[in-house]
Amino acid sequence: LKNTPDWAFMRENQSKIAFLFGVDDHWGPQELYEEISEQVPDVPLAIERHGHTHNFCCSEAGSAWVASHVAGLIKNKIPSLSK
Repeated sequence: LKNTPDWAFMRENQSKIAFLFGVDDHWGPQELYEEISEQVPDVPLAIERHGHTHNFCCSEAGSAWVASHVAGLIKNKIPSLSK
């Protein structure tokens, strides 16, 4: 990255944010995933490994996968939604 991420902000807001990385995605390189996991170890991090690319929203399958992933994150935060 050109600029250093705001680690303090991420730590303060880790209960409100999550990161989803793609395999071989230059917008979210693996190095950034690793750096976030070291700097903000409790923030939700995931790597999409089902073959959807950065332009996931351009396909129904990609959109559905990301929607399901985000729904799972929300359900984990709000246990009453899991019932």
